[in-house]
Amino acid sequence: MSATQEIPTTSPIGRSTPRVDGAMKVSGKAQYTSDFHFPETLYAVPVEATIANGRIVKLDTSAAGKMPGVRAIFHRENIGKMFRSTLGQGMEGICEERRPPFEDDVVRYYGQYIALAVADTFETAKAAADAVRVTYSKEKPNVETHLEADDDPDSVVTTFGMRERVDSQRGDADAAFASAPVKLDQTYVTPAETHNPIELHATTAIWEGSKLTLYDSSQGVVNFRSVLAQMFDLPKENVRVITKFVGSGFGGKLFPWTHCALAAAAARQLGKPVKLVLSRKMMFQTVGHRPRTQQRVRLGATRDGKLVSLQHDYIYHRSMLDAHHEDCGEATPFQYSVPNLRVTFGRARRNVGAAADMRGPGAVPGLYATESAMNELAGQLKIDPVKFRIMNEPKIDEGLQLPFSSRHLLECFELGAEKFGWSRRTPEVGSMKRDGLILGWGMAGCAWIAARFAAAANVELRDDGTARVACATQDIGTGTYTNLAQLAAHKTGVPLEKIEVALGDTSLPEGPLSGGSMATPSIVPAVFQAADNAIASLLTIGTTTPGSPFEKRKSDDLAFEGGRVFVKADGPAGGVPFADLLQRGNLRLITGSGKSEAT
Repeated sequence: MSATQEIPTTSPIGRSTPRVDGAMKVSGKAQYTSDFHFPETLYAVPVEATIANGRIVKLDTSAAGKMPGVRAIFHRENIGKMFRSTLGQGMEGICEERRPPFEDDVVRYYGQYIALAVADTFETAKAAADAVRVTYSKEKPNVETHLEADDDPDSVVTTFGMRERVDSQRGDADAAFASAPVKLDQTYVTPAETHNPIELHATTAIWEGSKLTLYDSSQGVVNFRSVLAQMFDLPKENVRVITKFVGSGFGGKLFPWTHCALAAAAARQLGKPVKLVLSRKMMFQTVGHRPRTQQRVRLGATRDGKLVSLQHDYIYHRSMLDAHHEDCGEATPFQYSVPNLRVTFGRARRNVGAAADMRGPGAVPGLYATESAMNELAGQLKIDPVKFRIMNEPKIDEGLQLPFSSRHLLECFELGAEKFGWSRRTPEVGSMKRDGLILGWGMAGCAWIAARFAAAANVELRDDGTARVACATQDIGTGTYTNLAQLAAHKTGVPLEKIEVALGDTSLPEGPLSGGSMATPSIVPAVFQAADNAIASLLTIGTTTPGSPFEKRKSDDLAFEGGRVFVKADGPAGGVPFADLLQRGNLRLITGSGKSEAT
């Protein structure tokens, strides 16, 4: 029996589309990490250090271990072996806190995990964790807010590999600044910020022999698999990571944290599933933050407003052991035209947890500093700040000496000024009022990189007229489920409601991290190529299946549109639904695979 197939009159791309996962979310059917429950699941609660610097002298677990329902109190002596992970190729093996939990007795930040209570219920595990008694040898922590750069070498190791501490340099910035008719020398500070999304970090670990499955609230399941496989000395194919829905992350869930390994280690020891959900308090301490920055910006300009020198020297704090890089100078080399420029960074160790990427990492606090300086210099010059930026618009990327692939900052400034009514602004402090209140109008420019991660996907066309698109990326609340459905519908003509989207599972084709606004552009080419390959296979089936209306045709004679195969010369009106061709060939489905390269 033929399956009927709708021919969409328009692509779902570019028009209002209800989210394909919306009904699941509003009905409570969407399962976030802590919503998964398995038979005999045990619950884990970490014990946190109550000092920020020192050493554990004694860990008394006797009372906690005797509580009814407590299965174990894990610590350095009994947690089992965990290895340090290392950075791999591309976007694999990335981790902000490399030290495995409980590796030594040194406490380096407040809230560091020093033991783990596991019990039959969460309440019992929490009570047991609270009953652990710890004796410390305390030292004064270094939490100084004023930052002085450590004595680092010119090249340093960071989370993503080696990095030169001189980010960018051209001309002679010192000499040009010294001779500039108008100068500005200011230091700007941004505080540490925590991510704290609504969904708490959570991990459930399940072992089946030498195979480990982890349900985690992750922004990058493929990288997560790589790190945990290293830590437990497993081949990657023995580790499966599942993340069906994420209640946002803001960068804090990009990479694995120490609680993930603790859940896996406890489950290994006890032979049962172990669930570990962080408390809101822990979210402030052990799963990353945007580090404090201290940025000195020196600008030199002619009296008519042309920049002649720009120096951006920034320092950020980092934890005692880890190497997060807060790239505040990312946009500085190309944001404005200036012949003499130098951008450098320094790092200052502090007794804090590891820092992490957060919502426009590096570039955002960096632009706060440089754009604030541009506004202050415009004030000194008595030039409108929008006009000042337009005067210093670069024709090329002066940092790389390459043309921009696209750049529309001038249009942003001009259109924004028009829409905002910028011409009505008066620059004198307190000069603008409405309803008796003083108004302040300000502006700034910004930039963010456009890039792509490596990605793979597959697309299935099925004999019931449905389709499936799959990729091991994840939806962090930004609409990835819907994006993939739209892409598949656009290419295949299958209505959105007949498309299954599979993601958030490392058993699928490897997908990108959900970060930096790069997941969707990474996935698009892979899904399109996968759909094209599935369609190419379908056309071959149409010409080789006995009894097919296209049996004596060549594949090149055929086309595919709106879910139908047809002879190009005849047009799509008399086309055959792809489901009919699959049924004629006794085929359940055909699959096409695709990939996109990193940029």
